[in-house]
Amino acid sequence: MKVIRQVICAIVMMGLLGGCTAEQPRKPQEDPSTFQAREELSLHCDYVYLIDPDTEQVLMDRGGQERMYPASMTKVMTSILAIEEIPDPETVTIEFTQEMLDGLIAASANRAGFLPGDEPTALDHIYGDLLPSGADCSRALAFYIDGSEEAFVERMNEKAEALGMHDTHFVNTSGLHDDDHYTTCEDMMTLYLYCMENETFMNILKTQVHTSIPVLHFPDGLGMTNFVLMYINQENPAYSQNYMIPGFIAGKSGYTIEGQYTLVSNAEINGMNLVLVNAHGYVEPHYPASIEDASVIYNWYREHYERATPVAEGDMFGAVRVRGYSGMTAEAFAASSITGDLPSDDNLHICYELPEVLEAPLSKGQVIGTVTVYDYDKPAYTADLILQEDCPRTKLGELLTWMYEFSDGRMGLAYILLGLCALIVICLGILIAVSRRMSS
Repeated sequence: MKVIRQVICAIVMMGLLGGCTAEQPRKPQEDPSTFQAREELSLHCDYVYLIDPDTEQVLMDRGGQERMYPASMTKVMTSILAIEEIPDPETVTIEFTQEMLDGLIAASANRAGFLPGDEPTALDHIYGDLLPSGADCSRALAFYIDGSEEAFVERMNEKAEALGMHDTHFVNTSGLHDDDHYTTCEDMMTLYLYCMENETFMNILKTQVHTSIPVLHFPDGLGMTNFVLMYINQENPAYSQNYMIPGFIAGKSGYTIEGQYTLVSNAEINGMNLVLVNAHGYVEPHYPASIEDASVIYNWYREHYERATPVAEGDMFGAVRVRGYSGMTAEAFAASSITGDLPSDDNLHICYELPEVLEAPLSKGQVIGTVTVYDYDKPAYTADLILQEDCPRTKLGELLTWMYEFSDGRMGLAYILLGLCALIVICLGILIAVSRRMSS
C-alpha cells in the first residue's frame, strides 16, 4: 500500500508541476551582439574623464591617463593646501607685496587684483585663487605658508604623491605653462575627489561672487567673480555664452595657449554623482570650450542615464530542471542587488545564463547561474543566481525524472505511462489483498 500511495502522489505531483517543467519555453534571451553601441559625443576637448565615485563607474575615458597641461586647474592643489595649512584663514591677514606680483603681468596671468600694500585675509586669497583664478593670490598663499613659491611647490608635489597622483608634476602654484608642469585627467580627478571632502573648499568653489575685507587700494573690498559659474545657469548672463546645466555644483577652469581650455567639475544629475575632468579644448580665444563640453556631457547623461537598480536581491530569473528532485525544477534568484548609473531607455539590457539541467542534490545558496546588466553593448554589472531552497535527491524524484525523460519531455505521454504504472500497481495490490483473504 505504501508503494501505491507513492505512485498516486507521483501522479498528483506530475500534474501540479507539469506547467513548471523544462518543457515550458524559457524566457528568450537577447543576443548581446545585437545591442546598440553608445554614441560618441562630438567634443572640443581631447581628454575627457567622467566618473561616479559612488558607484565607482568610469562613464567616459578619452585619454584619461595621457599627460596634459592643467593650466589653472593647478590652483585646486594650491587652495586645498592653503585651507589645510592655515588653521583660521578668516582672521589671518597676508600683506600683498611687489615680490608676489613680479612676472605675473608679463606672463598675462589671471589676477584677482590685489596691489602691494593691500592686506586681505588668507580666506580672501583662497577665494581669489579659486574664483577669478588669481595667480597673485596663489603666490601670496605660497609665500605665507612656505616663504617662497619654490618651497610651496615642493609641498604641492609631496601632496600629489601622497594622494596617488603618480603622473603629476608641478613647477609653479598657478598653472602658468612649463613643459615640466603636467598631470593627467585621472590624477586631477583624484585631487578633486579629495577636495570634495573638504567643506570649506566646496563652499568657496560654489560661491558666485565674493568681496574681500576693505584693503588699502579697495576700501570697499575687492570684488571677485567665479569664472566658471558666470557661464552656467545664469538668468541674466553677462556673456553671450550661457550654458544651462541643471544640477551643476562647482568647478575650476583653466587656460593657457599650450594647455588650452581645461575644467574639473561636478554635478548631481538623475541621482548620479558625476565628476568630470576635461582638458585641451579649443574653439577660439575667450571661448570656454571646456565649459561647453561639460554642458554637452552632463546634459547628454541627463537625457539618457539615471541611477537605477534593475536587479534587486531576490529577483527570480527562470527555472532549471533538476534530475532526481521531486520538485522537478528549481528557480534561480539574484544573490545581490545591482545598482548603478545606467541607460534610462531601451539600451539597458538584462541577460541571464542558466544550465539546461542540474543534478540533485543541490543546496540552498548554491550558485547555478549569472545575471548580467548591459550598458548599451557593454556588460556593466554581473550578479550570481542562486537557489533559495535545498533540492534533495529522492526515490520519487528519480521516478519522476525517469518518467519525464522516458517520455522525451512530453508530459502527456508521461502522465499516461505513470497512470499505467499506477494501474498495474493497484491491480497487483488488489490481487495480493484478495489472495490473502482467500488464504485466511
